[in-house]
Amino acid sequence: MDAMIISFLISVLSGMGVGGGGLFVIYLSVFTSTPQLAAQGMNLLFFLFSSFSSVAVQLTRRNIRFAAVTFMAAFGVIGALGGAYLTRFLPEEYLRKIFGIMLVAGGILAFRKSFPKDKKDAGDTKDTSSFPFKKEK
Repeated sequence: MDAMIISFLISVLSGMGVGGGGLFVIYLSVFTSTPQLAAQGMNLLFFLFSSFSSVAVQLTRRNIRFAAVTFMAAFGVIGALGGAYLTRFLPEEYLRKIFGIMLVAGGILAFRKSFPKDKKDAGDTKDTSSFPFKKEK
């Protein structure tokens, strides 16, 4: 029962953009003693099921840039296959450390991006970045 409540809370945080996937791996590996690779596999399933509602909402709002999705999906598959290959050679303790470093680096980057670079941009919080493709109107 505790796992269901914690999973629900993590999915709520994920829906709010807090980065629930990383929290789920931390919960599984620290509090349930789940091996790192198993925790990452469960995290992928967790992400897939928790993102269905978000995709449905974004499709109805027509906010999905299909060219960008294709670009990111292609490199995501390459990264996933490369990562799966590396797990054959790296011990679990190294994978755990690499994952932790990735979480900290991602958190720092997200934190830095949350502050405007110029004072004139302080009132403008809308993300106007167009990487990797510009949105068609």
